[in-house]
Amino acid sequence: MRPAPAATPAGNIARPRAWQSRTFINAARVLICVAFLALWEIASRQGWVEETLFGRPSGVWTSMLEYLPSERSLESLRATGAAVGVSFVIGSISGTLAGLILGLSPTLNSIFGPFLAPINSVPRIALAPLFIAWFGLTMTAKVVLAVSIVFFILTENARSAVRSVDADLMTMARVVGLKRASLLLKVVLPSAVPTMFAGLRLTFVYALLGVVASEMVAATGGLGQDIVLYSSSYQINTVFAILVELMAVAIVMNWLFNAAERRLLVWQVS
Repeated sequence: MRPAPAATPAGNIARPRAWQSRTFINAARVLICVAFLALWEIASRQGWVEETLFGRPSGVWTSMLEYLPSERSLESLRATGAAVGVSFVIGSISGTLAGLILGLSPTLNSIFGPFLAPINSVPRIALAPLFIAWFGLTMTAKVVLAVSIVFFILTENARSAVRSVDADLMTMARVVGLKRASLLLKVVLPSAVPTMFAGLRLTFVYALLGVVASEMVAATGGLGQDIVLYSSSYQINTVFAILVELMAVAIVMNWLFNAAERRLLVWQVS
């Protein structure tokens, strides 16, 4: 019989194994990315895949250096960024307020709650031609499409956050005389902030996706239109360069949301 492992002395914290360390994990991530890019480059150069359809990393890098600083890129980024910013602000504020109201009012939640799931299940990209017919090839059509995504996600998110607040804590707050406004500011919001920030990070990405998808259907400018233009002319490396740009925007915004969340939750004990 194999002897039992020695017990860890009281008060000692077991050190993580080498493959569990942060250094090893980061190195593994970098290695995977480098291996993927190297394999992609070799496959393209050797003709294992069609470069016209799949591009190659060195070509993507060259396209990034040419496209990203160009006037067309900056103009497209401004058009997409403006639509994403407006739609995110409108959708996040209205969706959060609607979710808080539904979460705090059982009556309103009983009336409007059942409509959320069916409406939210409608694929928004299918509504893009309808919004374009209503509003034309304007920023309004892109904003309405993205708001329709952000609003319902954050409404459900905020409603769930309120309903998940500890019932005993809510009862105690009402016993000590907190009214609806004070209850919201002093009990509900502090408890719901982590869940709501998770929803905000998610919905920014969806706002970006909604705007780009709308631009790909029909628009007078924006990164989505550039993707369609360069795809149709088989400039695949430039398409990948635009996708890298979109990923960079999403990563930066996710970092900003994380930083804001850490600052707002500095009072929490981990």
